[in-house]
Formats: sequence, C-alpha cells, structure tokens
Amino acid sequence: MEFSSEKVKVWDAFVRIFHWTVVTLFFCNYLLSDRGMPFARGNTLHRYAGYIVIGFVLARLVWGVIGSKNARFKNFMPNLAEFKVYMRAMLRGEHPYYEGHNPAGAVMIICLLSGLLLTGLTGWLSTLGDAFDGWQATIASATDFIDWGGVHEFFANLTMLGAGIHITAVVLVSHLTRENLVHAMLSGYKKKPK
Repeated sequence: MEFSSEKVKVWDAFVRIFHWTVVTLFFCNYLLSDRGMPFARGNTLHRYAGYIVIGFVLARLVWGVIGSKNARFKNFMPNLAEFKVYMRAMLRGEHPYYEGHNPAGAVMIICLLSGLLLTGLTGWLSTLGDAFDGWQATIASATDFIDWGGVHEFFANLTMLGAGIHITAVVLVSHLTRENLVHAMLSGYKKKPK
C-alpha cells in the first residue's frame, strides 16, 4: 500500500496515555512478581499498580462511549460478518486500510480489556483474606473455597498471552501494510493512503 505525506489524527492523548501506562504497569507487575522479588504478589507496590491498571481500564471503558471518534467502541467493533470479510481478505494477502483499529485488532482490544479487568478483579479478591470485618470479609468468607491467587495467576498468564499475540500482530501488520502502527500509537497520527 502506498501512503501520502498527509497525516490524519487517529489516537487522542487519553488513548495513548492509557495504552502506554497500562502496558508498562502490567508488564512490570507480571515480570517482577515472582516470589522473592520486591514487587511480589502480596506487595503493596504490586497491589497499587494493579489498582491503577483497573482504574485506567474503567476509564477506557467510559472513554469508549464518550471519547473521540476512533476511541468509541461503536465506531470500531465489527460484527461477525465484517470480521470474517476482513480475515478472508488477510488470508488472500489483501490488507485493507483502517484509520483506527482493524476488525481483528478491535476484537483483540476487547479481549485484552476483559483480561486486564479479570486479572485485576481476581487480584483484589485474593487480598480479601486479610479482611476481618465488613463487606470485604463477607465476600472473603463466602468465596474462601476458591483459590483466588491461582485464578489471578491464570488470568494474568492469559492476558500476557493475548498481549504477545497483539504485539506479534502489530509487528506483522505493520510489515505487511508498510504502516508503522507503533509510531501511530506514540504520535497519534497515521499517514493517509494514496
């Protein structure tokens, strides 16, 4: 695909700040959370980084309704037919241009947001064993048969797998379309096709 020198604003500041903040915090929490590390699972820094990620994801969900054009879910979420058409085109070696997320990217965004929320929720639930009274203790006692730490680890691993697939797809699509998608998420701009 040939691109002109003309650029179009694709990602607003909130989307870019959200993306890179969540990427940084999730990877740091994931990679530095082995036993014996200063950010180990029960550590306060690990918890607060997780809470910040949850806060950013919740804000992104709101921004997905009220935000800029390319940030709104209704403007990029494909239906099943659109997703199939896009995937068939990719398999034929065609790479249609999308100003924002392509249909596969849109599905991945929903998967990653869901994974981050489930990782954060189960991480929070794993801390409730420390609660002695109040509503948190009620939740802890009602769910004490569940190994929330194990469930938290499962969702963290699943989300990391999704992130790996996402990174691989971004690199592959950038190469195939000659479009620097990482630069677009840093600058907010993409080149227009000729």
